[in-house]
Amino acid sequence: MKKLAGYRGGDIVYYLLSVVPFFLAANAGIYEGMSGLAAGLYTALVFCRCNYFLVSPMFLAGSALADASLQGIVCAAAPIAVMGAAKLIHYLSARPMGLFAANVYAFAGQLPAFAFVPAGYELRFAIASVAANQLFCYCALLICYALIVRGVRNKLTTDETVGGAVVVMILSLGLYRLDIYGFMPFFAVLGWTVMVSLRSFSVPAALLIVFSMGMGGSIASLDMSVCGAAVAAYVAACAFKKLHVLFPFAAMMLSDLLAGAFFEAFAYTPLHIAALAAGGLCYVLLPKKLKARIAVYTPENRIAGAKRLLSHGRAEVFARLNSVANVFYEMGKSFSVRTDRPENRLPAPQEVARDVMLTVCAGCPRREGCQAALGGDTSSLFVPAASSALLTGDAGAADMPTFVTSRCCRIDALLAGCKSAAERYKKREENAKRLDLSQRVIAEQMYGVGNMISDVAEDVNKGISFDERAENRLIEELSYKNIVCTEAVLYTKEGKVQASLTVRRADARKRALDETVSAVLGNRMQRVGEAQPLGSDKVTLSFAAAPRYCAVFGEASVRKSDSADNGDSRAVRKLAGGKLFVAVCDGMGSGAEAQANSSSTLAMVENFYKAGFGNEAALNMINRMLMMKGADEFSALDICVIDLETAIAHFVKLGGVQSFVKRADNVDVIESSALPIGIVEEATPYSDSRLLSGTDSVVLVSDGIVDALGADGVRLVLSRTDTLSPQELCDTLLAKATEYGAKDDSTAVAVRLIAG
Repeated sequence: MKKLAGYRGGDIVYYLLSVVPFFLAANAGIYEGMSGLAAGLYTALVFCRCNYFLVSPMFLAGSALADASLQGIVCAAAPIAVMGAAKLIHYLSARPMGLFAANVYAFAGQLPAFAFVPAGYELRFAIASVAANQLFCYCALLICYALIVRGVRNKLTTDETVGGAVVVMILSLGLYRLDIYGFMPFFAVLGWTVMVSLRSFSVPAALLIVFSMGMGGSIASLDMSVCGAAVAAYVAACAFKKLHVLFPFAAMMLSDLLAGAFFEAFAYTPLHIAALAAGGLCYVLLPKKLKARIAVYTPENRIAGAKRLLSHGRAEVFARLNSVANVFYEMGKSFSVRTDRPENRLPAPQEVARDVMLTVCAGCPRREGCQAALGGDTSSLFVPAASSALLTGDAGAADMPTFVTSRCCRIDALLAGCKSAAERYKKREENAKRLDLSQRVIAEQMYGVGNMISDVAEDVNKGISFDERAENRLIEELSYKNIVCTEAVLYTKEGKVQASLTVRRADARKRALDETVSAVLGNRMQRVGEAQPLGSDKVTLSFAAAPRYCAVFGEASVRKSDSADNGDSRAVRKLAGGKLFVAVCDGMGSGAEAQANSSSTLAMVENFYKAGFGNEAALNMINRMLMMKGADEFSALDICVIDLETAIAHFVKLGGVQSFVKRADNVDVIESSALPIGIVEEATPYSDSRLLSGTDSVVLVSDGIVDALGADGVRLVLSRTDTLSPQELCDTLLAKATEYGAKDDSTAVAVRLIAG
């Protein structure tokens, strides 16, 4: 239990003020010496985690104000003793107090009432009195739990709403019986309530509150006109709620005047007028700042406004996303314009020969004689040597014409110049190729991002419909499972229902939460993403309709016998839209370098798929990135993307070995003829699709297994294995490959669909 020092001053004030409802509840039940109904309210507050040591003296004080007799004190002390013992027992046993247990303790606290049955009354009178206390206790438990524990202000369940109405009625009954020399505080509170309800509650909620107050007065006075007059006063004031606050106040007073003075609905006295006017004027005369600080409990101010804002802003977001997509398209066009060389460019040998002439012959003292003998340009003499240097990386005297070798005094410089010019030419060509490749990679990235943003824009623009009735029902059903849900937003998009719930952090782990969401929405729901914290004690959970199938998978891998690291990498990941990404990447060679290459390649592929890029765009960009590195970083890549809604498996292969689909009566083989990724500039993946059933398994393997068993051997092993367990399939394949002398890194991944 909390120590008193841990409470703020405001908390202590609330506890002190609780003596008022205790007094009213006790005053509502006094009849021929019997105890009031305050015990039920006390039990509800203790059950709802109010401090026992603070609320108990307030309950005793309120009960004593209503009935200071011995029997009144004894009947008030009994529930305190019972609840104190109950809390101690539950604290020591570390078991929470349930709703049923609280009602039992409330009944036990009422037993002393039987000892005070007035003379001349039958026992059934005491039984009826205890039963009334139990009924009120149950109603108080419902509404106190909703307002104190759940913190719900505007989305009460049906039984909580009824419980709240009963509590208001009983408190109003006790208030109506309070008469201070002809002045009845009941009408002052009624005037305040009518004026506050115009702004703070929706019309149905305000009508229920005013009606419950009126019913309390009618029961106390045995005159239903009190209830009718109260409702009429609110309806009259509500008609002028959009005008200045004085207009609804005047309408309330006029309605009460007509009901009392003209229709004689109740005893209309000057003190009655003064009480009603005093309550209404207390609100009218409040400063605007204080009025604005009064809590507003209308649902329209919270989630409904957010829903309207979301619906209104979709078109604007769609337009902006399309504009951003067009920007990336234009950037892609700019980068796709290649900086090609001029059309009149010389062939490579002639360009190298001209470079030799300009660098070697420019400083030769015999240059003018050679030019005069040849009629000008001497670069044609060096074309054979330039061709040899480009082809073999070197040039000799035999590659030079006799004219040059017989008269040139710088033959060694010419040969060295041919070699250097050829190297410079190759370097320029390599840089130009890299520049072109970089531009194409950037262009494809721009196009890919543009396509992805366009898809997001289309997704945003698709219609969303909300279901407020189902939201209220879901909150109500969760409350029956002791799960506090303060907000629920349900919406349907493309025919699929989704939900966002705000619950207590302690309730987020309850299995009943998922089961109730699925039951209320009539669809198998699954959580999407992680719980998002909201304050210190609440989290927000997202749910989406689960696909028709779920998947189980197994994996097994072993490295090459003489290698320290496995060059194979594998991944099984969920993608957006109910898809499953399965991949095996076999780095060329073995050891740490192969493992680094395969894992980095697979990580890039996985991230591109998660971002929403298509097969072709993702693989082309990754392929060209690997080409730009310049090293021999190429990998065999097997990908299978399974749609868990349609059970379609789409295979994409770049250099990988065969993949397999194990069915009930046969094994399908998916062949591959594409080169590994990172070898050639234009990646051309091989793709194929298969429609799976609920008992089929997709099996991806690396070349270590196929090299040992052969494709037919793998198919034979799969067909002869009766198990449906993906892990057992992988273990069996790896054991067979090892038995038949697998000499390379070996990996197997198997995935099986299960109908939801």
